[in-house]
Amino acid sequence: MMSSKKYLKPTLMLLGLVCFFYAPSNAQQFWEARWLSLPASELPDYAVVHARNVMTLDEVPEELNVDLSAVIRYKLYVNGTYVGQGPANNDLEHYSYDSYNLATYLQKGKNVIGLTVFSLGEMNPVRYHDLGLRFILRSQEKAFEQQLNTGTADWKVWVDNSYEATFRGKDFDVLGYFAMGGGEQINGAAYPWGWMEASFSDSDWKQARAGDRGIPYGHTHSYGHAEISLSRREIPMMDEGEESKPKIRKTEGFWDDQNLERWSKGESMEFPANTETTLLLDQSYLTKGHTQFTFSGGENAIVEVGYAETLFYEDNSQGHRDEIEGKRFIGQMDRYLLDGGDGRVFTQLLPRTWRYIQVKIKTGGTSLKWDNYIAHKFIYPFQQAGKFETPFEIHEQIWETGWRTALLCADETYMDCPYYEQLQYIGDTRVQALISLYAAGDDRLMKNSLRQFAHSITDEGIAQSRYPSNLRQMIPPYSLFWINMLHDYFMHRDDPQFVEDYIPKILSILFWFENKMESNHLLGPMPWWSYTDVTGWEMASPPGFKEGGSVVMTLQFVYAIEEALPILEAFGKDLFVQYFSDLSTKIKASVYQNAWDESRQMLADRVDKSSFSQHANIFGILTNTVPEAEHKSLFQRIIAEEDISKANIYFRFYLTRTAQKSGNGDYFINNLDTWENMLMEGLSTFAEHENKTRSDCHAWSASPNFEFIHTVCGIQPKSKHFKEVLIAPNPGHLSTFEGVMPHPNGPIEVKYDFSEQYAEISLPENLTGEFIWQGKSHALNPGNQTIKW
Repeated sequence: MMSSKKYLKPTLMLLGLVCFFYAPSNAQQFWEARWLSLPASELPDYAVVHARNVMTLDEVPEELNVDLSAVIRYKLYVNGTYVGQGPANNDLEHYSYDSYNLATYLQKGKNVIGLTVFSLGEMNPVRYHDLGLRFILRSQEKAFEQQLNTGTADWKVWVDNSYEATFRGKDFDVLGYFAMGGGEQINGAAYPWGWMEASFSDSDWKQARAGDRGIPYGHTHSYGHAEISLSRREIPMMDEGEESKPKIRKTEGFWDDQNLERWSKGESMEFPANTETTLLLDQSYLTKGHTQFTFSGGENAIVEVGYAETLFYEDNSQGHRDEIEGKRFIGQMDRYLLDGGDGRVFTQLLPRTWRYIQVKIKTGGTSLKWDNYIAHKFIYPFQQAGKFETPFEIHEQIWETGWRTALLCADETYMDCPYYEQLQYIGDTRVQALISLYAAGDDRLMKNSLRQFAHSITDEGIAQSRYPSNLRQMIPPYSLFWINMLHDYFMHRDDPQFVEDYIPKILSILFWFENKMESNHLLGPMPWWSYTDVTGWEMASPPGFKEGGSVVMTLQFVYAIEEALPILEAFGKDLFVQYFSDLSTKIKASVYQNAWDESRQMLADRVDKSSFSQHANIFGILTNTVPEAEHKSLFQRIIAEEDISKANIYFRFYLTRTAQKSGNGDYFINNLDTWENMLMEGLSTFAEHENKTRSDCHAWSASPNFEFIHTVCGIQPKSKHFKEVLIAPNPGHLSTFEGVMPHPNGPIEVKYDFSEQYAEISLPENLTGEFIWQGKSHALNPGNQTIKW
């Protein structure tokens, strides 16, 4: 008789496929609206289109709700007033639509609903999926369908050829990989000024061409060639609050000293005919959003506006970020060609990121007035709900800088960095999502990212490393971190249906990695890019990734298995639990037997023991591959050893998890040099790397805003869904400090005084838990309590 084990894996995989193909349907009705555009022959590759709908109202309704989407983006105006922009970034199979109540912008009589829609061709940032410019709008109120719905109402469009791209290399320079396309050039003489006003004549505008009807995601079938499925926006609209005004730090060329006073008072600055001026504006901190420049006169003047995170010395080093002397400006640039009209407002289609703004003004035969400057943020509306306070100012500075870093690395998705890429990578996103939970108590963007990465899983079974993205990139270890991220959500939120829906995706990833294993239970040669951390390794990938036998990647696979098991167990997937538990046990035994080096008392990066790293031992501790009794001393060795590969800012997150697990939790608060050094360099956000950084703002470097609450204050889930709390502080050198973590039931508050040996703890209703200090356990109940030792 054949062993039943021969059939176990195929059976498990079949069960996983059943989950895939019998997912519940959420089919909805076709929209009573159609996608509008123009024939491809009438649209340039870099296409900006304005659309107008004019309707007359006898009375203003109390509500007029509409749903709206566009490829790739829209800006919405009602009677000349800006209302919002979108849609929330997503892929075409789950394309987002946004909802607005237009009633407060309407008036009796004639009303104009205006849209600027754009798709920038080769200049599209990598984060946007494109299918050619188009838009769709429907009224939620039946009474207004005929007047508003695209494909039914009278929508007119105008291709705005005043827009062109500015190109990297030809018009501006940026150092390092840049995924944000180009800049924008606007020719004021060709722009249809006043197009969004009711008084504007659109008699020469074209009728838009109606295409397919809007199709909701999950519709049972479709006709024609509709390639877009629509899903309701799952996240809030962005924070577009007004930003503060920058200071003028430097001027070159013509300069009237009275202009400085005019700038500070908000009055018009004046630039005579046939002059050239360069101004350097300093925001004093990094920010992201849209700027607006208002000019009058100055026919044939050229204004070039550049945006940069920092300034550079000739060797491309940045030095202290406040210093400007001896440095040059390098950054993305927009160009405005003025037509001489009054009150001309120039802004951007897509947001910019800056600390420094360089404005070059070259006037023609007439003088120019710079009437106004204003900027609005474009960031996710996180509200700070967590707190960490100590007697030391440095901790407040790190918290504030980390918070700004987290804010700037999030809008309609998380993003690795706001200036260079704006791409949502799984590796960065796991860290960001935990910051969102611990510092803001907001899980909406975390859920959004989990969905999107699940949608990115390809036919081979693993997720794309960054998504949404119009260029596919595969980093297999990032798929493992997606499992860890789903486990984070499972532990912190009581949302079982959301988690259970992704069990097939978990299995797909785990089986993909298992199929790469060799007979010694280590991963074999890995396809794609095995990016792990920025070290001296080839392609930032661990030793053995190319030829096989990487201990780092093999144990990261185990790390994902062990955080998948509680999810599988919670939903009764007992066969999978047993199968992967057995597999994990075999892998760990093989790794320890073949890669543990007795002389160095640590795991090697591969079985030939030719190299060593913190990374292999991080996963060795996190997975208990190394016996638990050895954890504490092993951690201390990998911190002390100088000739092993070290974790950089990104992997410091996992180094801290290891410190916490091994009984060395004080390590984090006692070793903040990485972040203190960045503050000493004048950074207002935390950078991608400690030295020779590209990005001055990078998501993974904001991890202290998680660690202060989770590790130092010691607040963490004790059981799934955060039904119970475990509080186990790691004060390090601190005697007194306090913190707050937002929990779904209400805030968890802690206040410690280790010199007086007590803790004051407040738990919200219906939350119990445990406080552990110096090996002793104390029960925690809802309400206020004082624990003494």
